[in-house]
Order: sequence, then C-alpha cells, then structure tokens
Amino acid sequence: MTPIGDAFWLLPRTPRTPGWARAFFRVQARSWGVAPQVAEAAELALSELVTNAVRHARAPRGREIGVKAVWDGACLRVEVADAGPWVDLEPQAHLQDGEDGRGLAVVGAVAARWGVEPRAHGIGKTVWADFPVPGSGA
Repeated sequence: MTPIGDAFWLLPRTPRTPGWARAFFRVQARSWGVAPQVAEAAELALSELVTNAVRHARAPRGREIGVKAVWDGACLRVEVADAGPWVDLEPQAHLQDGEDGRGLAVVGAVAARWGVEPRAHGIGKTVWADFPVPGSGA
C-alpha cells in the first residue's frame, strides 16, 4: 500500500474517544474523496476498534490510543494501536441479546480483511482493517 495520504491521531482513553475518532476520520476521508460506502464501513469498524481499546486494553492509566487512516486511492486502511497486552484476537461469542462482545464480529463483517500485530517497539498491539474500493482489485 503506497499511501496517497495518511493521518494519525493520538487520543486519550475516555468514553468520548470513539466519537472523537469518528469525527476526525469522517473529515479526513471526505478530504481524500473516499467513496461514501467505503468511508462509512471503515468508520463503523474504526468506532468498534477504538471502543475495544478504550474498554478492554487494560493499559496503564494515562496511555493514549493511536488512530491511523491510510488511503492509497484503491484501499482505505484504519488502524488502532493501544498499550494493552498483545494477544491473537478473535471475534467473541456473545449472547443473542447482549450488547457487548460484537465489536470484532462487526469489523469482520464490514472489512475485506483485518488483523492484529504486536507494535514494533514491543508495547501493545495494532489492530487494522482494510476497505478496498469495489472493483479496484485491492
């Protein structure tokens, strides 16, 4: 992926952070001219990933969440990095009527592909999701 543009935001771990991430991302995707259906799917996944980082990262107090978007004209990637422990993430089984435990299942449903990697400096993880433009072959 050779980026045409990328954007990075460092956000605090608070309940308001997913909303801030969506707002920043929405403005950036619009400025790049990303197709609305691609941007909307990526925004939904980004919101779920940031919410997971806020709720489940178990990172020390004061650690921030890194949010990144990369656009190469054919594919939009969103990434969320936190200082929580690195684990292989899998969508969790959830109760049919429960509101928790659906985040990664939502990401898997809307993204063409997604994954998790340990951060390069050894603290935490980065979860990413890709959203190719339909017909681009990306």
